Amino acid sequence: IIGEGFDEFVANIDRIMLFAFKVAKWILGAVRLIFLILMITAFLVVDRQKIIGFLRSVPPDRYRAKYVRLTEYINSGLAGVIRGQLGIMAVNGMLTWIGLEIIGLRYALLLGVIAGVMSLIPIFGTILSTVPIVLIALGTSGWVLALKGLGWVLFIHFLEGNFLNPKIMGSASKIHPVVVIFALLAGHHSYGVVGALLAVPAASIVQSTFKFFVIDRQAEFEEEPLISAT
Repeated sequence: IIGEGFDEFVANIDRIMLFAFKVAKWILGAVRLIFLILMITAFLVVDRQKIIGFLRSVPPDRYRAKYVRLTEYINSGLAGVIRGQLGIMAVNGMLTWIGLEIIGLRYALLLGVIAGVMSLIPIFGTILSTVPIVLIALGTSGWVLALKGLGWVLFIHFLEGNFLNPKIMGSASKIHPVVVIFALLAGHHSYGVVGALLAVPAASIVQSTFKFFVIDRQAEFEEEPLISAT
C-alpha cells in the first residue's frame, strides 16, 4: 500500500509542483502589489500639499472656486467609504472572533483579526481567511470542529454580503444600499476583483459629482433673479 501511494505521488508530482508554483506566484504577486500600493500611498501622503496645490492651479481662475467645492464633495464621499470599510472590517472580525470562541476553536482572536483584515479583499478575502480557520480546526480538534468553523464563516459572509455590507457602506458613504449592491456587481462583472474593490469608491465619486452639479446649478438659478433685480 505504501509503495502504491508513493508511486501515485511520483506520478502526480508534476501536477503538484505546478499547483504549488501557481500558488507561490499568486502570493508573490499579491505581496508586490500591496508593497507598491503602500509605497505610492506614502509618496502621496508626503507630497499631499504640493499635489493639491498643483491640481488647484490647473483650472482657470473663474472655475477655481467650483473646483474647490467639487473636491470637497468628493473628499467627503470617499471619507465615508473609508469609514464604511473600516466598519465592515470591525464587524467581520468581531463576529468571527465571537463565533470561533463559542465553538471552542483555538487562536480565535488572531483568526478574527485575520478575517477582518482580509475582508478588504472582495471574494478572495473570504477564501484566504477561511483556510487558516479550517486548517487549525483540523489540526487541533478534527473535522467536526472544522465543519463548524467553516459553517460559521459562510454564515457571516452571507449575512455580511447581503445585509451588513450594503447597510454599513451605504450609511457611511450616504449611498443607497441598492446602489452599493449594483456597483459591486457591475465592478466585479467588468473588472473582476479589482473592479469589486474600486466599485464603491467609483460610485461615491460619481454620486458626489452629480450632487455637486445639481446643487451648484440650483444655487446659480436662485442667484439669477437677485442679480437681474439689481
